[in-house]
Amino acid sequence: MCPTDALSANKAVVQAFFDAVAQGDAQRLEALFHPEMTWWALGFGERSRAEFVAALLRTIGNASERSMQVIGITAEGDRVAVEAQGRFVFPHAVYANHYHNLFVVRDGRIVRGREYLDTALAQRVFQPGVSAS
Repeated sequence: MCPTDALSANKAVVQAFFDAVAQGDAQRLEALFHPEMTWWALGFGERSRAEFVAALLRTIGNASERSMQVIGITAEGDRVAVEAQGRFVFPHAVYANHYHNLFVVRDGRIVRGREYLDTALAQRVFQPGVSAS
């Protein structure tokens, strides 16, 4: 595979991640994650694959509406950077946040994720009563 094809393939894997989140497709998400995947999110720390999958599936499963819009995507080597916007409707709140994610993709699967977001907003929605300071 030439380098350009590899970059396109890595970008497609990451786009598939955002599409699966928006569709609530747990099976597709599981297939996209490498067995040794870890996920780090600003303000929430590092999670194992199992911890991240459980939290993500709980979030998308509780949302009556989900959307994820990729604004920009850039790939270099095995790294894919994405600017995105998400919107989720829950019984208790509407959660709309902006994200910058950095993915590491190997062998067609996500092996690392880093997520930057408005942590105060996330804590208000997902951890009511916890100070975001």
